[in-house]
Amino acid sequence: MYKDKTAILFIFTAFVAGLCGAFFYPLSSLFIVEELGATPMMLSLYMVLAVMSSVAVSQFLASQSDKNWPRKAILVTALISYFITVVSFIFVREYWVGVAIATMFGSISGAAFGQLFAMGREYADENVEDSTTFLSTMRAGMAIAWVFGPPAAFIIKASFGFGTAFAVSALIVSIAIGVILRYLPDCKKSVEQTEHNSRKPLSATKVGLIALYCFAMALAFAANNLYITSMPLYLSQELQVDSNWLGFLFGAGALCEIPVMLWAGRLSDKVGTIKLLVMGIVSGALFYVVMLTNTSFVAMLCAQLLNGFFIGVCATLGMVVLQDMMRDRLGTASTLFTNLLNVSALIASLSLGVVGELYNYYSTLYVSLFGSLAAIVLLVLFNLRLRHTGETLKPAKA
Repeated sequence: MYKDKTAILFIFTAFVAGLCGAFFYPLSSLFIVEELGATPMMLSLYMVLAVMSSVAVSQFLASQSDKNWPRKAILVTALISYFITVVSFIFVREYWVGVAIATMFGSISGAAFGQLFAMGREYADENVEDSTTFLSTMRAGMAIAWVFGPPAAFIIKASFGFGTAFAVSALIVSIAIGVILRYLPDCKKSVEQTEHNSRKPLSATKVGLIALYCFAMALAFAANNLYITSMPLYLSQELQVDSNWLGFLFGAGALCEIPVMLWAGRLSDKVGTIKLLVMGIVSGALFYVVMLTNTSFVAMLCAQLLNGFFIGVCATLGMVVLQDMMRDRLGTASTLFTNLLNVSALIASLSLGVVGELYNYYSTLYVSLFGSLAAIVLLVLFNLRLRHTGETLKPAKA
């Protein structure tokens, strides 16, 4: 697809970086409970502190990267911090030590994905014909890593323990650091561009548009994350079906996402970015309707086509829209989108506890449906305000 060696290495780095997270994060909560003896409340505290510290630190680093701090240096530092976090978890046996490591080093590692995609966008704007499609391919590479990364991590954990699984994650992140240091370019800003960016604050109108868009995306992703976290409990405890159902449903959804991600850039050129995002979230709302009204395996499996289109479009184009609205702040835009995903996951976790305690896990599907419908309304309102202000969404060409 790409003949440019550097472009291929960007995609490969996205895949390897995704594989790092796919090996560590699914196991981390289980590790906190099983090895560190955390209660559900202690686990919630760990998740809140880890997410909020990551959001604060990564957003600060992103703003500095748009001024005068080199993105490549921040990216490498973030991955080194991730390496320290993973290696430390091999030896940690005290809960509060784990919390301290997650908030100190894990918060810095949260800047990695935002900086990687900011570097990818800057490189693509200069060297690739279609930057949106290029970013879509990078995002698909990360999605592929999450298809088989978690199952492999759990297999290694079951066979050899947490330590070996975390050691494999550390090895993978070492490969990513080596590739970045050796091959990826450092997209340097000129002094004039740096000074121009630092003197030009965003207008109140644009800040309002960005906030409205972020709220819509947070609701959409929170709806999806709530589905992901509640479905294992809904299937096992309420429907009491075969445990293999979950693997087939999640695997089918992930497989449906990948082709959508690869084609999202071209589809957006034909349909329009915002219109395609609205179509994606509508597909998500229809997916929740099917899940609410059907309990058969075949219906749930077929519904993954709707879910795959929903996530494939939103996960790919969601970041592109923010980058287009903040063209001189690509690091801030990319990291803001990454932090939206983190916050939406936190919202979903808290919602699961409340709804599951007061009602049942089936009811979480109603919450996901409501969240997706609210996201559609906010996104349509965003599009109307965007047209009214005369703002455009198009790639920044130097």
